[in-house]
Amino acid sequence: MNHQSLIKKYARGLVRTLKEEEFLAFNQQLKMLVDLMVTNPAVNFGLTSPFVPRTRRLEIIRELGEQQKLDRRLVNFLRLLVEHERMSLLKDIVKELETTWAEEHGFEVVEVSAAVELTDEEKERLRQTVEEIERKPVRLSFRLDPEIIGGLVLKKGNIFYDVSIKGHLLKLKEIISQG
Repeated sequence: MNHQSLIKKYARGLVRTLKEEEFLAFNQQLKMLVDLMVTNPAVNFGLTSPFVPRTRRLEIIRELGEQQKLDRRLVNFLRLLVEHERMSLLKDIVKELETTWAEEHGFEVVEVSAAVELTDEEKERLRQTVEEIERKPVRLSFRLDPEIIGGLVLKKGNIFYDVSIKGHLLKLKEIISQG
């Protein structure tokens, strides 16, 4: 089984164990753990290194679970990853989780990048517009991108919709350079 299909398989398994009202808190705990692994090399090494005995890695997970008050299902999931020597997939599983959640619940996931924070009203209008275009419910994920001069960049899977000033300027430059 290839790397991406394993990531998808684990993400799908996690999603299917969670109720809608549990997903947000569970996902936040997962992201917090990944952030901890990124910012603390000792924790990352302790959880992912094959040089650390499996029993010690399981002990670290137990300790983290108690210290951080992690959901018991998350602790069990982490134990599963350690037992199958797949803890190195955790960051990618977390990245895949929201998309898998949306797919399993009939939503389309669209990442929206903007130069400035959008108001709640603007976010709602954008969601309605994208739902009309996609003809299905969408879940928008927002992030700030200082490289965008103005406007928005929407990403759905491998498809980009660039309605930013920078995107228009790049198109104009391309047209001018072609003569």
